[in-house]
Amino acid sequence: MRATSCLTMGGMSGVSITERLFGRSEPEGREDACTDTTVSRKAVSLAQQGRFGEAIDCFDRVLKDDPANVKMWNNKGVFLDLLGRDQDALDCWGKALSIDPDFAPAWVSRGMLHRRRNRLDEALACYDRAVELNPDSAVAWYNRSGVFVAMHRLDDAIACYERVLAIDPHFVAAWADLGYAHFLQHRHEEAIACYDRAIADDPGSVRVWSLKGGALYALGEYRKALECFDKVLSIDPKYAAGWSMKCSVLYHLGMYRHALACADKALEINPSCELTAQVRKMLLSLIQKW
Repeated sequence: MRATSCLTMGGMSGVSITERLFGRSEPEGREDACTDTTVSRKAVSLAQQGRFGEAIDCFDRVLKDDPANVKMWNNKGVFLDLLGRDQDALDCWGKALSIDPDFAPAWVSRGMLHRRRNRLDEALACYDRAVELNPDSAVAWYNRSGVFVAMHRLDDAIACYERVLAIDPHFVAAWADLGYAHFLQHRHEEAIACYDRAIADDPGSVRVWSLKGGALYALGEYRKALECFDKVLSIDPKYAAGWSMKCSVLYHLGMYRHALACADKALEINPSCELTAQVRKMLLSLIQKW
């Protein structure tokens, strides 16, 4: 089911569903069965089991008794969005905003749907409103940056990522995406510094180690890049792209037979990768000439 694979969503990397429902600094102390937070946590648990109908019922029960509860309208919309029910989700957020036009999370949720549908101007307008209402929302600034990346407005994206990190210096996805924005501007050293900050908080991130390896590769630092891709594969040995990237590094180091073994491993995991298949043919040709 599409929805079960979408419990983490976002711009370049990800904002989790709990961050959409609670924010990044939701207090843990309130556990009464009737609180909005507890209801939403129960819904998340049900959704993770693929029980989306029951998850949405959690919100409907609250809304039956409290139809002006903007948090529950927003959260119901988030789950409908996960199910691909765009109009139903938009209707929920519209209801929330008709009750409280200044409820920033509903603007963020609406913006995320527009972004995924590539309606960039509409998404940006939603995020602009969200950060106007809540200038300390790291999630709103982070998602706003993703729209600027899609618009190829990298300087604006970088300014947003920096705003995110001023609010929350441990927002790993923002460090990773700030690094990638620098990488796209060929500022590889700055990119690597950002990746190192992300790794400090999340040393098990395959994505960040891969990005760092890519930046080192672009600098011609092949030995250091190799260390990164070895780290990637120690974390996830079935990551086909990691084997492909290691193959490329070994090729540049002249280690053709080792590179060929990596290409074979990548194709064993992902036989449909045409680029790796082409590299494998080239490596076979080089080896045969020896």
